[in-house]
This record gives sequence, C-alpha cells and structure tokens, in this order.
Amino acid sequence: MTFDPERDIAAYGRRAGGYERGPRGFLHGEIVRRVGVLAVSLADGTPAPRILDVGCGSGALLRLLESLRPDARLIGVDPAAGMVREAVASTRAAVLQASAETLPFEDASFDLVVSSSSFSHWEDKAAGLAECRRVLAPGGALLLADVFTSRGLPVRVFGPGGAAGSRERAEVGMRAAGFAVPLWRPLFAGVIQAAVARA
Repeated sequence: MTFDPERDIAAYGRRAGGYERGPRGFLHGEIVRRVGVLAVSLADGTPAPRILDVGCGSGALLRLLESLRPDARLIGVDPAAGMVREAVASTRAAVLQASAETLPFEDASFDLVVSSSSFSHWEDKAAGLAECRRVLAPGGALLLADVFTSRGLPVRVFGPGGAAGSRERAEVGMRAAGFAVPLWRPLFAGVIQAAVARA
C-alpha cells in the first residue's frame, strides 16, 4: 500500500484517545522517555528554554518535559485534530494544529525543536526540515528521533507504509536545510535513532 499522508493523519486522529494505551502505547512511552532525557540534556544551561515539539501527538513528550524542565516554554504542533484535542486536555503547553511543513511561528523562535516518531509521517521532509531550521535561534538544536536504517539495510522494513528513512537521506536533508552535520545516537532496539543537528 502506498503511503498517503492525509489517510495517515486521519488514522492517527481516530486513534488519539487510546494512543498511549496497550503494547504500542508502552513502546511509545519508552521512546518518549528516552527522547525527553536527551532533549533536557541538549537544553542544559539554557534558562527557560523555548522548546517546540513537532508532531506532538497526544502530548506525552510535552508532559514529560513539563516535569523535567518546569521553566521551559513549551509548544506542540500536530496535524491530526484528534491528537491536538488529547494534548490540549493533558498538558499545560500550548498546542496548535499545524504540520512540520508550515510551522506558524516567527524566525528564530525556539532554542530546541524536537520531533519524536513523527518524521516518517511528514509529507515533505525537505520542507519540514527547512521550517525547523527557520524557527530555530542561532546555536539551537534539532532533535529528530524516528526509525532510521543505516547503509546496507533495507529501508522498506518499518514506518508508514513499511518505509523507514535512511540516515544518509536524513543527513542530506538536514544539511540542505542549513544544519550542521548531525550526531547520531541509538535510542531503542537498534532501529529507533536520534539525530542531533545544530542550527
């Protein structure tokens, strides 16, 4: 089946109420925990960091960041209306319905942009990465965590429609958007990896 972004968004919107429950919810929670710890380490030393969660889903990462960095100014965006409703109901952070490709913020508005398990769902990854770079302040960082394969492994294994992203293509996209060479960190089960790229 071909990946259809509109169908994907609609499906996530319908699943929003139960997204954090069951085996998938447990897995998602563990990934969120690891992304949150890494995000906080990247914001260390920045007073009241401005953090944007792109593809925030039901708000799990926003809630974690609220507890780990209560001084942070947190905003989340998600294209699925159902997910936005869940996040608004569960977090103090501001949450807006928007996609990675059209972030409704001024240039240099954030110190850290985080995307956990949503990059593989972006319709136009180049546009989304360019938007993430645009809204980052100089010296800010992008934390991009998702299913990524490395050279020599098939990309049609995981992710929407069975297609994981390759680290090599993601790096090319980040460099084209104006980021420095990313540093990669394993997060979970060898396939969930995080790229940290500075603006």
